[in-house]
Amino acid sequence: MGVRTRKKQYPISYGNRGMVFEGHIDLSNEMYEAQDRAVINKRPTPVKVLERKGQYITLAVFDKKSTVDYDGIYRDRRIDFEAKEVSDLMRLDLSRIEDHQYDHLEKSHRHGSIAFILVSFTRNRKMYLLPFVALRVFKQASKLPGGRKSISIDDFEIEGYEIRNGRVPVDYLAAVNKIWFPAEA
Repeated sequence: MGVRTRKKQYPISYGNRGMVFEGHIDLSNEMYEAQDRAVINKRPTPVKVLERKGQYITLAVFDKKSTVDYDGIYRDRRIDFEAKEVSDLMRLDLSRIEDHQYDHLEKSHRHGSIAFILVSFTRNRKMYLLPFVALRVFKQASKLPGGRKSISIDDFEIEGYEIRNGRVPVDYLAAVNKIWFPAEA
C-alpha cells in the first residue's frame, strides 16, 4: 500500500492571462510597422506610483481604467481593439469585456474608427476578429431576460473572421481588409 499525498491547492491567478497572445500581436504590430503597413500600439494601463526605492517602483496602484489594449492608424483610418485569450473550448464570457472597454469601442465605432475584438481560443488553436457591430448585438442580447452571457465559437465562425498566420504571426489586417476595404482586398 502506498502513502496517499494531497496536492496543495493554489489560488488561480489571472494576472498574466493573454500575455502570449498579446506578445504575438505585439510582434505582428512591429512587423506591420516595419513593412510600413500600419502603426498600431499597445496602450499602457495608467498607474499611480505610491512608493519608490531608487529607480525601482515598490508600490503602485491602477490610476484609472484603461480603454482598450490597442489603437493606431491603418489606411488613413483609426483602429481600436481589445484582445482576449480564452482557454474555454467553446465560448467567450461577455463579462470578460469590461464595460469601460465596450464603451470605448462603441464611441470609437460611432466616430468612424475600425473597432473590434480579437479572441484567441488557445485550446482550439483558433483566433477570430469580431467587428464591433456584431459584438454590440451579443452584448445587447445578454441584457435581455434569459439572454446568453457568452459568445460561442460557432457564433465566431458565423459573425467573426478567422485569423490565420500570414505575413505576420497574427495577421488580423487581412480580416480588416475583408471587412472594411472589400473592394481592395
